[in-house]
This record gives sequence, C-alpha cells and structure tokens, in this order.
Amino acid sequence: MYKKVLLTKKKQMSGENPSNIIRSWNLQTGFSTGAVVSDKLTPPQYGRIRTPFVTTWREEQLSSNLDWGSSQFSVYLPESLKVIASIYLRVNLPALGAGQTYKDYCGLYVMRRLRIMSAGTEVYSCDVGRHLADYCQSLSDEQLREFSGIYLGHEATASNVARTVLIPILLPNSAYGSRGGHDTRGRGVFPAFLGQNRLELQISLNNATFVAATAANVPGSIAGQCSLMYHEVKTTDVNQNLYSDLRGAYSVITRRFTELTAGWQTYASANAVVRHTTSQPQGVVTEVQIIAVAEDADEHRYSKNDIIAATSFKVIADSIVQRDLDSPFKIKIENWTNGFVPPTDFPSPTRMCFAAHAAESDHVYSGGYNMTLASQIQFEFAFASPCRFKIFAVQLQRVKIDSLGIMRAYLE
Repeated sequence: MYKKVLLTKKKQMSGENPSNIIRSWNLQTGFSTGAVVSDKLTPPQYGRIRTPFVTTWREEQLSSNLDWGSSQFSVYLPESLKVIASIYLRVNLPALGAGQTYKDYCGLYVMRRLRIMSAGTEVYSCDVGRHLADYCQSLSDEQLREFSGIYLGHEATASNVARTVLIPILLPNSAYGSRGGHDTRGRGVFPAFLGQNRLELQISLNNATFVAATAANVPGSIAGQCSLMYHEVKTTDVNQNLYSDLRGAYSVITRRFTELTAGWQTYASANAVVRHTTSQPQGVVTEVQIIAVAEDADEHRYSKNDIIAATSFKVIADSIVQRDLDSPFKIKIENWTNGFVPPTDFPSPTRMCFAAHAAESDHVYSGGYNMTLASQIQFEFAFASPCRFKIFAVQLQRVKIDSLGIMRAYLE
C-alpha cells in the first residue's frame, strides 16, 4: 500500500540576483567620468536662502482719466517705495449685459502698450499682451489655469460676470517678461530709490471692444476702477538699504520684443511666398516669431492665442540664405527641439531660433544672431490660408541704472 504524504510548500524568497548587473558597472568607466551631480542614497543637504524677506501690498488709486482707449497715461512711482518685487495694474471690469461674455483670458487685451520712462527719455516699450502670451506658452495646463484665473480674468466657462484682472507691469525684474514658467525663485527685485529721477510709467489701454467676445455689448467705463498694486519687499534695515539703492550697480539682461512690421499685415493668397525686408537691423536676436491670426476686418477680433502656423519660413541676410524651414514639419520640429512645449490654449507661433534651446535663452546665454552684421534681412514665408500677421524679433537687452539714478536700456 502506498501512504499518502501531504507535502507543505515553503514560501519562496525572491529569486532575483542582480550580481551580473553590479559587476557590469566596472565595465562602464568610459561613461562614468563626469562630475558627481547627485547622490540618490543620501538626503539633500539642508541649506538656506541668502536673504530672508516678507512681502507687503500697497495700492495706489489712479485718476479717472485712465479709461478705455487712453494713450500714454503717466504715473510716477512713489518716492517712498524702496524695494519692489512686482507691480500690477488692477482693473475692475464691470458685468456685461445678459447673453454676452468676456473673451477668454480677457486680461491679455486690456493694456495696449507700456512705456518705461527715466529722466524724460524712453527706456523701453512693451507690447504687454505679446509678452504675457509668450509667458503663458511656457506654462503647463495646470499652471496656466491657476495663473490666468488669478491675473487674466479666465473662467472655466465664459460668462458676463464682473471680474478683476491684474496685469503685470514689465519692469526689468518681472518674471512675466521671461519664459521661466511658474518659478517661486523670481527674477530679483527692482531698486525703486532713484534719487531725483523717479521712474515714470506710461500706460496705453485698448478700446473696450478688445475684451468682449462680441462688439455688440462691451463693458462700460473703467474710469476710477484702476489702481497700481505694489508688491514690496520688506527685510532687515541693512538689507533694505542695500537692495533699495543700486545706482551705478544695477545691470540686468532681459528680453525685448521688437516688432518688425508696422501693425497687422494682410496675407491674401494661400500658399503664396511673401518677403518682408528689414533694413539696418540692430542687436542680438534669439528668435524671430511670426504671429498669424485668422483674417478679420476688425483688429479687436484678433486673439493673441489663436495662432496659425506658417508652412515655410526662410531667413536671408544680404542675399545669402541663413536658415530655411521649408516644410510644416520642420517648423514644428523647430519649436519642439528648442524647448517650446505650450499648453493647449496657447499654441506656439511660427519661430526661427538662433539660440540653442531658445525657450530657455532669456535667463542663460545660449547663442543668438547679431543682425548688425547684415545691411538687410529678408524673411520669406507662406501660409496655407489667408490671414493677418506680425513679425517680432526677440532680442537681448541690458538695462542699467547709472550713478544719477537714470535707467537706460541697450541692445549692444
């Protein structure tokens, strides 16, 4: 007779044995010669920021003369300001009529232009909406949702309700003039003590039709509904004095958007090659953008984030082709390989990049094209459908404050 034997199966431990992988590390010395940049087995060293600080808010009510369509409305920074992290133009937009809605991201369309003046001379001028749209392209969808809801009057569903928009004033230290994305480190502070040469801001606003989804029902007057919000930095007395007065020492590099066209240009025939010529160009250019939007008779209907891509784009210097993106896929690859990965609502415009990884070239030098070397620059491009377009050169500029407290900007 056979005896039935009950066998108990023991629980097996893992059969993995990575010894061959470990031994192979000694055969990889040709790839492991660089500097140590990370140690995954130890926690990061606890450090500190150089200067602890807090921020406070101050609001300055602006004159009722500032309203839709205002041009070069002037305001001087208060003498009592010392150190500024940022400044915003706050606008309380009124409710629209029943059945009407605001444009999506309506805060993009409030301000037409900002001029920075020092000692009566223009330092630089900004197309604020273009800068902000470019900044929005550097955000993820989640970051864009938060930023636009706080600053640009964006809502998940378009509506006619009253809202407040906060439009960044693009001083040299402004994070919103760059492509840094959401960055709590910031871009430094602005030393607001300039002696006798107080900084002047000249603000120009669009007409009310620019923020409404349709021209049939636009918001009412915003006279008396505008103010400047100063985000001040507060720290120890020693550091407060150090950061507030940098006359003769302040020098930063920022971006400047220089429009190469005179307003919106008409592209009438699909697939026709158009040439635009710029004579005696100046400065170092990191990229050239073609902002193209759907054809419309009214400029206020153009959306800064409703972009049409070109099908070809060529740059010619004194009759010599410098770069040629002769197909739509090359134009898409130009954006992708240079680090431009925009959120859904802010597609990339057509770009020709002259800096390596141009999406990051606003805070680290990675090359560029000094167009001063050419007497003429031509841009040839085509689109698959009729549209309106503008051409912008994204340039590097250095902004300095001299010993007299006068601020100046230089392209060279």
